[in-house]
Amino acid sequence: MLHRLLTAVILLALAGPSQAQLSRSFSSATYTGVGASRLGADFDNLKDAYNLDAIGGYNIVPSQPWGRISAELNLSVTVAPGKNQGPAQTTTTPGGGGVLGGGGSTTTEQGKFTQSSNDLQTFIFTLQGVYRSPGRFYGIGSVGFGLTNTSIEEIQDNGSTGFSFGGGAGFKFGEETAAVEVLYMRVSEDLQTIGIRFIY
Repeated sequence: MLHRLLTAVILLALAGPSQAQLSRSFSSATYTGVGASRLGADFDNLKDAYNLDAIGGYNIVPSQPWGRISAELNLSVTVAPGKNQGPAQTTTTPGGGGVLGGGGSTTTEQGKFTQSSNDLQTFIFTLQGVYRSPGRFYGIGSVGFGLTNTSIEEIQDNGSTGFSFGGGAGFKFGEETAAVEVLYMRVSEDLQTIGIRFIY
């Protein structure tokens, strides 16, 4: 599934920007991007979901010897839900008490489980301040505000808005041209993403 998402992102990236956009993404005031990310939840019965991302940014502080600072919007929507494997399993072991019986035990699977039976799906909106270090290979740090809407009640109840942060690395195809980035982001108390994106 992930390779299909990455293929879709590459096709969108190649079809979307003009040559002029590719040559000025880091020297102009604004930039855009597309990406694919894997979404994980802090619950043992939820498999990872896969999202498509859309990015829009504004360069608050243009290129400086120490880097650049941008304001960035990110919209992320699930296209492949994470399977819910159900509640914690309880296992009963029969006892060895013979005629009198007894001696059995009941064991409940340990971990953090949702009561919800829904598969994991989300809509995520983040507004962040992003720092990018100088150079064609560069580091990324981001911090800001996140809004999530999810199919899992426990995650929604823990807070649909709050602090978000992330970090990663990127590579520019030229000194001030389009770039590919890998980014980890903690978007809420129970959700995090890691993905690849194309910025132009």
